[in-house]
Amino acid sequence: MRYKMLFEKGKIGRVTIRNRVAMTSMGNGLASCDGEASAELIRFYEDRARGGCGLIFTEFTRVDSTSGACNPNQLCIAERRHVRSMERLAQSVQRYGGKLFVQLHHGGREAPPALNAGQVPMAPSAVLNKVSGIVPREMTVEEIQAMEGKFINAAVNCMKAGVDGVELHAAHGYLLSEFVSPYTNKRTDLYGGSVENCCRIVTEILMGIKKACGTDYPVIVRMNGSDFVDGGIDLDYAVEVAKVLEAAGADALDVSCAVYESVPKMIEPNYFEAGWRKYLAKTVRQNVSIPVIAVNTITYPSSAEELLEEGVSDFVGVSRGQMADPEWVNKTKAGREDLIRKCMRCMNCNKSVVQDRYLSCAANPTTGYATLYNDETLIRNGEGRNVAIIGGGPAGMQAAIVLARRGFHAVLFEKNSELGGLAILAGKPPHKEMVNEFIKTLVAEMREYGVEVHLNTLATVQKLKELEPYAVVAANGGRQIVPKIPGVDGANVYGMAEVLMNQVDLSGKRVTVIGGGHVGLETAHYLAEHQSRVTVVEMMSVPGATMYPTVRNTLVNILKEDGVEILLNRAIAAIEENSITVRCMDSEKQETVSYETDAVVLAMGSKPDRDMEAELEANFERVVYAGDTVARGSIAEAVRTGNDYAWVL
Repeated sequence: MRYKMLFEKGKIGRVTIRNRVAMTSMGNGLASCDGEASAELIRFYEDRARGGCGLIFTEFTRVDSTSGACNPNQLCIAERRHVRSMERLAQSVQRYGGKLFVQLHHGGREAPPALNAGQVPMAPSAVLNKVSGIVPREMTVEEIQAMEGKFINAAVNCMKAGVDGVELHAAHGYLLSEFVSPYTNKRTDLYGGSVENCCRIVTEILMGIKKACGTDYPVIVRMNGSDFVDGGIDLDYAVEVAKVLEAAGADALDVSCAVYESVPKMIEPNYFEAGWRKYLAKTVRQNVSIPVIAVNTITYPSSAEELLEEGVSDFVGVSRGQMADPEWVNKTKAGREDLIRKCMRCMNCNKSVVQDRYLSCAANPTTGYATLYNDETLIRNGEGRNVAIIGGGPAGMQAAIVLARRGFHAVLFEKNSELGGLAILAGKPPHKEMVNEFIKTLVAEMREYGVEVHLNTLATVQKLKELEPYAVVAANGGRQIVPKIPGVDGANVYGMAEVLMNQVDLSGKRVTVIGGGHVGLETAHYLAEHQSRVTVVEMMSVPGATMYPTVRNTLVNILKEDGVEILLNRAIAAIEENSITVRCMDSEKQETVSYETDAVVLAMGSKPDRDMEAELEANFERVVYAGDTVARGSIAEAVRTGNDYAWVL
């Protein structure tokens, strides 16, 4: 077997784990509004157990029904009524050979009043939360001890439900973490001051669980290796915390990092290198004798194996990786890494949950929707009939895969020499290489399911008629938006595709990028990395207005470090040979200002291409549209439409 260490058995306390792959806790928002494990949530974890994962942690699970909520659809195990659905969840994981641990959680100062009946959040100390702007109220000793009882009670409920073990969430700036960290704990009583006192609430809960559930019932503690804020937990302090937790009886430590004020380092966007934080877990592991679990932005199985070989951790957390592909482990074991839908670290999953929507993954449209889209609900009625797909971007490829799985003979036409559509451009800026990997995976899947692909082929109506198709899927993408302004057709004006495909060399030149949305910022990043002096012109008052804040803020900071100037509230008015004129949108007079520049790059995105609509609908009975042909959007939207429409065609 190629990955010997990855597929070795491991132990947490007396629980044997079939391999070293863990799906660590990630909020998914799939529980019911009263905290029950819904059918969708159960299917979510069941699919990962069926997919071969050894150790599965639930999302953060409330221990209190009246406070501490951080999501309106957050799993809960606070009361007896929650036991039955938790039992069903545990059984669904265990019957496939996986082990289930429930992560016990209270939001502390990060619990929004709006989700907690307007209550001011509680915390060890009344320290201003710089993210929410709220000063939490300081807990009394009586409240602390009552909260310890709620954690212990939740663990008892987990044991009743047949759950294999529990994890105390003492990381990421939530309640237990707030006590552990000197950044948020300013107490001078038994629950503050020394490392032992700051950890007291955790150790008392831990020992209380062992007393109530038995010493053999495993308890893991998730802890921060660093808060990445001044005055918070650093690695030296974390090592002392780890020693205290081990002495108190913790069966394993799950090492993570960061708090809300340093959130890009907690759930990293694509700008962080894989394994960048491994030194945290490795150092903790060198100072304890119990197993260590850690997440390290793992995408490839080879990276997971290397971390085990290096002694970084005893179990590797592959969380977003298994969110993108529930079969990550099985495909690895079978030697089919080419078919793993790898996480692009685009943050679409986190974005969907934070926005109170269903969990959504750009790489896998069935994630969060597995009760709707699964092998049992797939209608296999193709009977070898032809279907034609116009366009080889993510939407077209996803549609072709689904239709082929349904038994149709899927024939895909792509006018260019390679597959990928506009996603090819999305994979060109720095740190976007996982988009290219995603394209490769879709191509591999189409090959696996026998999709017939015609490159360098324009899908004319006549050519489509020759197939006598049952249906036509139009996923021919969009066209670049070109503003109607003087000088837009000048010799110094380029489209983003020309730049990203390296068809023009603008290194060393003053370049103005028109458009400060997602496309424009990434184009600016590409140019800056190629030594251009870049200015971005954007009409809105914020750059990347539709981007998820973590991604936007990280990219904007990188651009500033690269010397990129971003002009907001500015609309392009005219382009001349060596300058541009912009209109100041934030001025009552909308004054115009000229800026010198050597070249102008249009990066305002694309608009749907529906030129074939009338002709297609006049000649074919069934025509559906997907991707940018429906509406300009992201890879996530493209893949979703390609999947959904092909599923029911």
